[in-house]
Amino acid sequence: MFKVPHQNGHTTEISKHKHSTVFSVLFRKISLFLCAIVAIYCALVLLLMTPWAQTHVVYAHRFDISGATPSGFIHPEDYGLAPGKTINLRLRAPDGTSLGAWFIFSEPVYRSQLSPPEFQGDDKLLIQRAVSESPTLLFLHGNSGTRALPSRITIYTSLTSRLSVNVLALDYRGFGDSEGQPTVPGVAMDARTAWDWLTVEMGAKREDIVIVGHSLGTAIAGLLSAQLGTEGVNVKGVALLAPFSSIKLLMDQYAILGVPLLKPLAKLPFVPRLLAETIAHNFDTLSQIPNIAAPVFIAHGLDDFDIPHTHADILFNAFLEPYLPSSLDVFTHSTSTALVLSDTTNLTKLHDSHVDWDTLTAAQATRAVHRERIVKRTEVPHFGVLHEFEAPKMAVNDGLMSRRIALLKTQYGGHHVGRLEGVQDVFGRMFGLIP
Repeated sequence: MFKVPHQNGHTTEISKHKHSTVFSVLFRKISLFLCAIVAIYCALVLLLMTPWAQTHVVYAHRFDISGATPSGFIHPEDYGLAPGKTINLRLRAPDGTSLGAWFIFSEPVYRSQLSPPEFQGDDKLLIQRAVSESPTLLFLHGNSGTRALPSRITIYTSLTSRLSVNVLALDYRGFGDSEGQPTVPGVAMDARTAWDWLTVEMGAKREDIVIVGHSLGTAIAGLLSAQLGTEGVNVKGVALLAPFSSIKLLMDQYAILGVPLLKPLAKLPFVPRLLAETIAHNFDTLSQIPNIAAPVFIAHGLDDFDIPHTHADILFNAFLEPYLPSSLDVFTHSTSTALVLSDTTNLTKLHDSHVDWDTLTAAQATRAVHRERIVKRTEVPHFGVLHEFEAPKMAVNDGLMSRRIALLKTQYGGHHVGRLEGVQDVFGRMFGLIP
């Protein structure tokens, strides 16, 4: 009988070959995809090292989702503000840059002088009356958008009604209808322009003005407050909402569309230093703290996914540091040295010189005890925790002034913590805006 050859072995070999080919193709595609991702990531990082890209990332002034109307910002009513409650302004910076701004009347002033809404009067006289009757907040907004951003308008309307304050909302150069391109010296000049307009042109008392910064605006508020502090100017207060301590510390933490783009590079040798050296807009509120003489309120949400809330802790601790035991006489085998406990270099020296670590631990415990004595901690259930202390008196305008420093950490609120009524209440009581 004729027998057909058995084909199973040959078929198995063909099947294995096909599987191997499919696996190779799949592996090649995955490899190409990963290489493309790495290449795109590297390209983005290199792009972020250029001043042009940094300007558009730091300020995001060309990214506007406020939905500007055809009339621009001339009619604030188009954005939901009450008719006659807001005056559109043009301010002129010392370098000639024209800036757009809104002056929003406090609710009591608006009700008393602008009702009915059709009332028309001299804008300057109306504003001068408003700043004489109610405190004023100089509001310095964050990056992207304009003064007409819905989330910002929510804050204006809430502050003017709940705290009975006027609000001057400024668009820095390059934002909204303001001319120019943003730079650190430029936006600092813009903030000072708004301050001078309030105090010089409108006659507002300096002690009736609170400087409020949100996000990027906290760095600008820090620059203005430090400048005024060095001039001995008495400011009612400074509020920093969702702040960052410095651009350098924020670089590997800041999330773009929820992605911390630079964080993977933080562990690579020399890369963080290289990136730090390429920073074109080096905002650094931490370095401004010694010159800020006004009372300071800091608020940050624990659920802020844009700027980590630990930056608020860094700033608060920097304000507190001068009032804590900052050094310790440590006797080594050969010498005695005063070492600052918060200084990493000195701690390294401690390690290298075989210091008694029990003594160092005891000194740290002493600092903790002093901190507990100085800082009052108040926990509000389902809201957050308030830390505050009264700083000793300091010279301002040939007089002595004590000031309060407060840090409010809220459970919720995200990046727009200033919209929370509880935050506004604490803010208002601290600065005497609420009886």
